[in-house]
Amino acid sequence: MHARCTYIDCRIGTQREIELVYPDESDPAMGKISVLTPVGSALIGLRVGQEIAWEFPDGSMRYLKVASVTQSAE
Repeated sequence: MHARCTYIDCRIGTQREIELVYPDESDPAMGKISVLTPVGSALIGLRVGQEIAWEFPDGSMRYLKVASVTQSAE
């Protein structure tokens, strides 16, 4: 828990850093994504270089590639 993950959206070329958190700590505007959200649960366990296909809420398919993972010291 509290791992930071940077991923690249391969379709549009953007990069985003998020922190995977418990549901009660979720704050998407601050990059804190619950592990129970579809993207949060999909990213758990992936290693640098791995990629997932994920359907965004707007219905578009995206391909997210893990660029880095940093485990919290908590």
